[in-house]
Amino acid sequence: MQVETGTDVLKAPNDVVVPMNFFLAADYSGDQFRQLDWDAGIGLPSSSAYSESRSSFLFQELMNNGHIDPKQPYVAFDWNPDKQSGTCTMGSVDQSKAQGPHLFLPWAAYTKIPGVEYIWATSLSSYSVGGEVLATDISFALDSGSSQFKGDDTLMRQTLARIAHKGHPDVVMKFAGGEITLGPELYNVHIEEGPQKGQTIPQFAPLGLSDLVLVGSLVMEHCYTVHEYQVVQCGAGTYSLAPVGIWLFNRPDGPKIITHSSSPPFIAGPRSVSTNRVVLPATTRTPSTPGFGSVAGLWTNEYGSLMSLVVEGNKVSGVYQSSTGSTGQYEVSGYQLGTAATATLGQPVALAIDWHSVGKGTADPSWNWSSSLCGQISLQGQEEVLTLSHLLVASSDFAGLATQGTYVDKLVYRRPGRMQRAVPQGVAAIASRVDNPLTGTWIAPDGTGLNLWVEATKEGRVGRVQGFLINAEGQTQVVGFTDIKAMASGLVLQSLALSTARSSNVQSLCGTLQLQDQTLALEVMTSAQTAPGQTYVQTRLTALVFKRG
Repeated sequence: MQVETGTDVLKAPNDVVVPMNFFLAADYSGDQFRQLDWDAGIGLPSSSAYSESRSSFLFQELMNNGHIDPKQPYVAFDWNPDKQSGTCTMGSVDQSKAQGPHLFLPWAAYTKIPGVEYIWATSLSSYSVGGEVLATDISFALDSGSSQFKGDDTLMRQTLARIAHKGHPDVVMKFAGGEITLGPELYNVHIEEGPQKGQTIPQFAPLGLSDLVLVGSLVMEHCYTVHEYQVVQCGAGTYSLAPVGIWLFNRPDGPKIITHSSSPPFIAGPRSVSTNRVVLPATTRTPSTPGFGSVAGLWTNEYGSLMSLVVEGNKVSGVYQSSTGSTGQYEVSGYQLGTAATATLGQPVALAIDWHSVGKGTADPSWNWSSSLCGQISLQGQEEVLTLSHLLVASSDFAGLATQGTYVDKLVYRRPGRMQRAVPQGVAAIASRVDNPLTGTWIAPDGTGLNLWVEATKEGRVGRVQGFLINAEGQTQVVGFTDIKAMASGLVLQSLALSTARSSNVQSLCGTLQLQDQTLALEVMTSAQTAPGQTYVQTRLTALVFKRG
């Protein structure tokens, strides 16, 4: 997602007017948005300590402006299945709905991945599909901004595999205070819009967040849900909010998904306002310094090229600034495994680069080229070292530099010390889907499939690719780049670079589309965790040739 910041005045019921800072979605493309079409959303962080400084925390703003009683620290969600609409109530609870079988989920910070401490997480004792326990002692999060189940890659893929094998198994989540059971009639959803319109699909998807099960409306539509805060008074008319937990109640007219309860009773009414500071786990943003278990931040290689990366979940994006060949700034996308590098095992990373400069400059043949990089971060003493195998796809001759072909290199990146050069800035160009020869379904002789579509930035410089890789291991999202100027440049080959991630490895796929005979020839690099002394076998190289499906 690409966002910008803005300010406006919010007008709430009863003529309440509150100045607000908020994010504007300039673009939201990707697998997680395939069935999503929305105008706006209200964020509900677990604590004001975890709220984004560039965006207002509405509930806190209303309280600080005297519109919500600090002794009523509740945010409640309800759903009307007949009207197909929901409500969010701040500062009160409908006691008639807070009755009967219920489940209390005490807040417990999710700290496996830096930067997501804001979610409403709790401890999950066990997660089972069809009576088979797939995970114990992990985290669960109820997210009002989500729909389907997402989270740990391995767990989600195991769930989909069990559903495919067993037909209609129940999914059971056990907590300290009770249990939630979802049958196939609830987790199999008919898709109304988007690329999968008309299909009925189990609502489980990998998200790259290890040891976490996260879900939204798939559970909340069947419950009356109350988020409870602890209010701390910081001064006259100034309050901060800390998480207590979430209360779930079976809706009387809905399926009884809370199948067991041993939670304490919910007693609605005023809560005391504290004056004592509440200490929460420190917010950890995606790091840009060594030793924090992420590829995020700034890297430089032996050629002096710079790579500035950010990470969201396990998805990587950023900008590359080359010091060899063409000069300029170039888009990067890819994946990392969520498991941080240790002294004994590395952290796999797969990246794709589009060599069409995102800025102004003099075009040359390399603007039609792409690159794939695949390898891992290793800890060498106290230093992070990013070692990547590099395949440069030259889809055309470049006089004086290279003839058409695929070139192999090994690049070693380290965190730079004191920088004397400008750091590459992030790319925020808006893209829209375009017709392209690459779009569609591709099948290799071994049954591996690719389902791809192409987007172009509004400037027409960069061709972004999204889609799915399907094989015996399941389906994974791919991201990358392709040369959208190939035909206009009079080329017979269109370069392509993709990246994807599975539960135990990452992959980079790169090569060319033969425009005349519609053959897609790709080299595939696969990297899994290895010991620092065994990086020479960290990346395996294979080849696949795809035809139109």
